Amino acid sequence: MSSIPAVKTSRPDDKKMDEETGRVPPLACQNCSLGHFALYGPTRDATPGEIYTRRRGVLKIAPQKTFLREGEVMSQIFTLYSGWAFSFKQMPDGRRQILSFLIPGDAIMLENLYFPNFALPFSVKSLTAVAVCVFKLEDMILLTKASGAQARQLAATMHYNVACMNRRLVDMGRRSALGRVAQLILELEERLRGRGLSKEGRFHFPVRQEDIADALGLTTVYINRTLDRLRRLNVIAFDRQWMTVRDIPALRIIAEEE
Repeated sequence: MSSIPAVKTSRPDDKKMDEETGRVPPLACQNCSLGHFALYGPTRDATPGEIYTRRRGVLKIAPQKTFLREGEVMSQIFTLYSGWAFSFKQMPDGRRQILSFLIPGDAIMLENLYFPNFALPFSVKSLTAVAVCVFKLEDMILLTKASGAQARQLAATMHYNVACMNRRLVDMGRRSALGRVAQLILELEERLRGRGLSKEGRFHFPVRQEDIADALGLTTVYINRTLDRLRRLNVIAFDRQWMTVRDIPALRIIAEEE
């Protein structure tokens, strides 16, 4: 089994962020602002020390690094604490399909809780500098069965992920370029808002146009035109890796009707 070496967690007052390391989580899990939203949220809320004792370390990854590769069998599972990443499939001719964008609070390799001995069906790459909390896979499997509330949290997370995948299939099969982009922006804003990372529709958006194109089966030319159209309709604004959804109801109408 492949295993990624973890580094020691920094002290609680170490909040340094730069392009190489990213922001690291606090030493004590009860001080983590994202712990409530993580896969193990119910256990963390009830007994935060349980999460701390099971965390094996923190891994810091530079931007634009593939840190999990398709075909590996992993013995660890990760929670993304800071930064953005994405899962993807690489085609033999060099093209890629982005399967999902990963934001702070997301579990990476959630599928391995159900298929622990199967090879990874995709790769994972950092978009920005990221920091991930590292857990042994067998520990997380036991933890997710620790209580009824914890089991319901896992089921809700899986249900939401499946709903997102189904929606993406509809997007790529039936919706226009405008509708696809609108749906993706809505999905990301909703997820970030649920974790306190979108304020009044404004959130960090480090996704490049080529990344959006690879997620939605479009070209960067289409993405550029579509974003410009949404901006001219005054439903979104974006500048220097920040996105603002100015009119969520209007964007939702566009996403459903296109």
